[in-house]
Formats: sequence, structure tokens, C-alpha cells
Amino acid sequence: MLSLYLSMVETEEQRSLVEQIYYDCEQVMYRTAYSVLHNKQDAEDAVHDAFLRIIADIDRIAGIESGKRKSYAIIVSKNTAIDRYRRNKKQVDIEDIPDHEDDGADIERLAFGGYNAETLNENLLRLPEDYREALIMHYYHDMPLDSIAAALGISYDATKSKLFRARKKLYELLKDGEDRDL
Repeated sequence: MLSLYLSMVETEEQRSLVEQIYYDCEQVMYRTAYSVLHNKQDAEDAVHDAFLRIIADIDRIAGIESGKRKSYAIIVSKNTAIDRYRRNKKQVDIEDIPDHEDDGADIERLAFGGYNAETLNENLLRLPEDYREALIMHYYHDMPLDSIAAALGISYDATKSKLFRARKKLYELLKDGEDRDL
């Protein structure tokens, strides 16, 4: 596929940039798309569409800092996967926050560890989009806070606050769900 993408750009500088984005981001873009679509072929198609979008906007992407390009590629991949989901009219099922062994994990990870993937997914979908994106970037993609801040276009401190509020809101939703089941 890389050769196809390289043939779509005009200059050597653009080819180099496309190649760099491909090698640095293709796997995380696939995981992002798969987390939305839960289908290998649809995820591969979404990544392909995402690369076409990136190539169409390659001149603007060249102006983005290299550290922020991965965040940009993840967001394009996610949005492309959501577009594909809407076209296919499938149920969106965002993968759960991966389980982590207790290696000094914070209290939120311990608290959320007792819920099954379906319950977490349902409640993640009930969160505001910016909260959901922050949680997915941090826990699913293991992105550092500064990269999340760049992707969301907010400060580092605002990112910390957003993650705190998102975890708190998710915890409240999970607890409310337990109360309704009783």
C-alpha cells in the first residue's frame, strides 16, 4: 500500500513525509479503527481512507510538528472509522480500557477493573465526546498527557483536569448503573 500512497504525492519531500507517517502511525491507526469497527476488513479500509485524507491534506500536515503528527493521524483514523460505521449502520462498540496488572496503578484503574467490557463500552458512549476521546487516548493508546493535550488543542493542565473529570463521570455512570440494577 505504501507504494500506492507514495505515487499519489508530487515531491520527494511529500513522499518522505508520507513514508514517515506510514511507518510511525499505520499500526496505531489500524488499532484505532478496529476499536470502533470491530471488523478487520472495515478497519483496514478505514485506515486506507484515512491515508487518502492525509495525502489530500499533505501540505498542511507538513506544517505540523512531527510530535503532533501521530495524534493527528489517530484522530483522522478514528473519524474515518466512525464515518464508515455510520455508512454501514453497525453498532459502535468502543473497546474497553485494557486491563493492567496492579503495578502501582491508580485507584481509578482498580475501580474500573471490576466491570466487564460491555458495561464499560456502554458507559463510555454515554460520556461527552471530549471525555471519551481523552480516556481512549490515555488508556487504550497509552498516549502521554502532552500528546493528548496537542491532539485536543488544550493545555497540559487542562488535559489532566479533563481526564480527572472524565474518570469521575465514568465512575458515576457505572455506579448509577449498579443502583438501577438493584
